[in-house]
Amino acid sequence: MEIKEIKSIHLVSYTLMNSSVNAVWAFIYAIFSLILALIGLAFDSSAMAWTLIGVYAAMIIASPVSTFLIGIAQSFITALIYNQLVPRIGGIKLGLENLSEVKSVPIIPFALMTSTIAAIMTLLIALIIVPLFAAYAGIFIQLMSSMAASTDTSAISTAGLGAFGAIGSLILIIVMPIAVFIMAFIADAILAGLYNLIAPKVGGIKLEFGNAKEGLHELLIIPPLPVALVTGVLTAVIGFIVGLIMLIIAAVSGSALVGVLLLLAFTIGGFIVAFVVDAVLALIYNFLRPKIGGVKLQLE
Repeated sequence: MEIKEIKSIHLVSYTLMNSSVNAVWAFIYAIFSLILALIGLAFDSSAMAWTLIGVYAAMIIASPVSTFLIGIAQSFITALIYNQLVPRIGGIKLGLENLSEVKSVPIIPFALMTSTIAAIMTLLIALIIVPLFAAYAGIFIQLMSSMAASTDTSAISTAGLGAFGAIGSLILIIVMPIAVFIMAFIADAILAGLYNLIAPKVGGIKLEFGNAKEGLHELLIIPPLPVALVTGVLTAVIGFIVGLIMLIIAAVSGSALVGVLLLLAFTIGGFIVAFVVDAVLALIYNFLRPKIGGVKLQLE
């Protein structure tokens, strides 16, 4: 096994593949929702039910298109931020065996990069929201001022609203990115640690890379079963921990049976959902790769 660092992500290939996979997944989900709605007609054929059928039918087109367009922006910005951060904090490292199986994920590089990206994305979103928030707050304050009588009480109220808007903006721009960084770092560090414990027992995620061209390795195939099994077990372990906490809380409150059901739902249900979702996503990637090209990474 050798440790490889992802030095850069090819912007075009990552953006196109990630947004396309998300769009296909949105299409599948829309069809599944429509099928469930059609089955529901057997129990409810009211006008509202038929209206929902029309909405779900429209989502078959609207959902993939909107998901693809949003995914382009999100994927491009994420990859761009990653490439800019690598020289400063180092890239994500993977313990690879013959460039085919992820045996381990070094915890600190993974958690540091993912949490930093999450914090920067939160900051960017906040910088978009804050001007809108300030504009609507200003309109609201003016409206309140015009409706209220010109008294000291109304002045204090409008001043308080202005202060509230300033505090809200400060929280969005400063506090939220910091909070997101801390929470994401802890969560991703735990996730990487669990992966390192589970991978030797159930096998790591397998990846098939093509020969390096221009310093880039193209991800050709993601075998569905290994990635689905690992992520399913990871989700089950996390679900078991969460479910155990819920069981203790339920038992203390006198509802032990509910706690047991929650434990089973979080553990078994989490495994099934993660297994199915990640297997389908891997299959979508493998289906799209010959048509649009795979994700290209610079590994060193």
